[in-house]
Amino acid sequence: MSIQMSMVLFDGKPNLSVRELRQTLSANWADVPPATEESEQDVTLSLRIGVADVVVGLMPAPVPWSDLEGPCATSILWPNAASTIREHKYHAIVTVSGELSPIELSTLLTKVTAALMISSSEALGVFWTNAAMIVPKALFFDFSIKILPLGPPVSIWIDCRVGWAEDKATSAGFTTGLESLGLMELETQRATEPPSELRSRFEAIARYLLENGPVIGDGHTIGESESEKIRVAHSHSAFGAKGTVMSLVYGPSAEKKPWWKRW
Repeated sequence: MSIQMSMVLFDGKPNLSVRELRQTLSANWADVPPATEESEQDVTLSLRIGVADVVVGLMPAPVPWSDLEGPCATSILWPNAASTIREHKYHAIVTVSGELSPIELSTLLTKVTAALMISSSEALGVFWTNAAMIVPKALFFDFSIKILPLGPPVSIWIDCRVGWAEDKATSAGFTTGLESLGLMELETQRATEPPSELRSRFEAIARYLLENGPVIGDGHTIGESESEKIRVAHSHSAFGAKGTVMSLVYGPSAEKKPWWKRW
């Protein structure tokens, strides 16, 4: 059985209820099956949606700042995250489990997380644990409504951490979140494009893999034109990721590694 998890951050104690969660889900996502086996006990909600089990557990304490400090410092989607959530008081652990693929579970988790936040005025945002990424409430809900029906919402599922390499002439970076979706993470040490374009490339490749599966093999070349050929190497991570990653090779390997790390 697979499981996917998120953490919703609150600035005060929320009044969580299965009824409110069920109604918010049905009002915003017509494709979500009717909830069954509902239970509400003290600080825990549980219900079954289709073949998946959903559990929401309210914790009367904040997420440790040591877990959030790094993601806040590097957040693109929530630039003022640190000042907004540093003093949050509660958090809810949201889990979705069942005999579904990681992508199917993440899709349902996205809807449940968004429904939980939009039905609570105390909700601030979500710590998407697969990608160690912080996303504000309104933006996460918008993605769940407008982007999710069209395909995987890469921007709220996958963190692309990129920046200029030490030579200031090339960029480098890596993704976090693809491994939890059954795919290899992406990375490169020397990309002949600025960080903004590298981020867009990572997101485009991630979207392609999420929609088509692990179809890019070791030694394959990718590019947006016939003249642009970037070699893909299945290799050990240069940034500390576990397992094999898909490294994009633009040219000779960089001797010096960028300074940043995974959180």
